[in-house]
Amino acid sequence: MSTYTDRIQPTNSAIATYLDNLLARKYQIPTFQRDIVWEKENVKKLWDSIYKFYPLGSILIWKTSTKLESHREIGGIKLADDFSSNEYQYILDGQQRTTALLTSIYGDNIACKKKFDPTLYVDLTIEFTDATDNTSYIKRFLFWDEIDDNNGQNKVNKAKNKRYEENLIIKLEDIKNNYGKVERNLYQILKQRSLKLFISLIIVYI
Repeated sequence: MSTYTDRIQPTNSAIATYLDNLLARKYQIPTFQRDIVWEKENVKKLWDSIYKFYPLGSILIWKTSTKLESHREIGGIKLADDFSSNEYQYILDGQQRTTALLTSIYGDNIACKKKFDPTLYVDLTIEFTDATDNTSYIKRFLFWDEIDDNNGQNKVNKAKNKRYEENLIIKLEDIKNNYGKVERNLYQILKQRSLKLFISLIIVYI
């Protein structure tokens, strides 16, 4: 006789695989889940944990034959709205992390943050010292409003915008989808300038 404990089956999945399954509309988010409440700081800290190979916690998925009322999109990305199946998979815990991961890489928009571009960038020139470094992530992970210098008018962002134009600040999406090109660009920059750049790991996850 099986118990409820027997029905809980932990599985390991790379972030890329999980997000690909989400984009393939294999998961649904029930409407009883709360709205997105994470801020920029939360998203950066999540990616800092990934950067340091820290555990992110589990995402709880409920497989059931019961069809529930579910959200039609996550982070502006459409999910199935005519879903018909003998089995449904609902995200019960981990919606905030899921949305942060998805929109950091693929962008789009968040309903409750209309003017906010959630696409995340990485500044490859920010040095990482050790696992106790709890401040560099603020400069390492950037949103566009922290890079855009408005054609030189925003002097605070001018240096970062220059690094962006030099391919020293890049999108997470580029690391995921065009890692070979990113790597070649970095080798060229290293040869030309003898720079010491600090990229690691995120690649292992995404």
